[in-house]
Amino acid sequence: MTVPIIHPVSEVNLALLMKDLPQSLLLAGPVGVGLGMVAQYIAREIGDISFTVLPEKDEKVNIEKGVISVDSIRRLYLQTRSIQSGKRIIIIDYAERMGHQAQNAFLKLLEEPGEGTYFILVTHSPSSLLATITSRAQLLELRPITSAQSETLLDTLGVKDSTKRTQLLFMANGLPAELTRLVQDETYFESRASIVRDARDILQASTYQKLLVAHKYKDNRDAALTLLEDAGNLLRRSISLKPHESLIAQIDALLFAQQQIQANGNIRLCLARLVV
Repeated sequence: MTVPIIHPVSEVNLALLMKDLPQSLLLAGPVGVGLGMVAQYIAREIGDISFTVLPEKDEKVNIEKGVISVDSIRRLYLQTRSIQSGKRIIIIDYAERMGHQAQNAFLKLLEEPGEGTYFILVTHSPSSLLATITSRAQLLELRPITSAQSETLLDTLGVKDSTKRTQLLFMANGLPAELTRLVQDETYFESRASIVRDARDILQASTYQKLLVAHKYKDNRDAALTLLEDAGNLLRRSISLKPHESLIAQIDALLFAQQQIQANGNIRLCLARLVV
């Protein structure tokens, strides 16, 4: 299996780590950087047996709304008691979806691993995990790839149109998994492009239009956070071209709204306060 596209520094660190795989690895990085692909690469290169635990809802895998329950971890505990030859790699994807009980159950698993069992915890939010878990795992943090690597990836994916390339790089420069998804899933690309247009409106349109945008995102926390992230990127680009005090103040207001929404604040109110 070829090495996934990762930042050169991360690639060196990964190669060193794979020479002596720790019993517990914490694989972290921004959304879209390709954590899942790297975890699978490690498992296939080193493990004799591997399997992945994913969030579930109603006993079915559900990436968007599922959780990793304490029952899932207890089943995993029983599986690791079986005797086997070779290395067994267990990937806990979206590890931050483990609740407090599930994390405590997983901690017991870390303290009493089966023979030849290795764990890879994959998460975009390592701070969501108990300190007693993170202290027992070696951290490998994947950096976003370079702009040159992003351009090369778009060449490999066959994206030649300069306008499309500019759009893609604005949305996901440095994030190989996200770039690939945007290129291969046109419906998803259009959805993201729509959020970018709304981000421009939240910065530049009339107050009435801004309030319409706020209303549009009132029930979707993840989309609202993406909207604010895109708006922040647009502002940063403007600041790099022509710095102005008012633009910096807007950045501060966007960051405050993001923090409030991330803390489960009312989305509509947070966005409305931002634009009024």
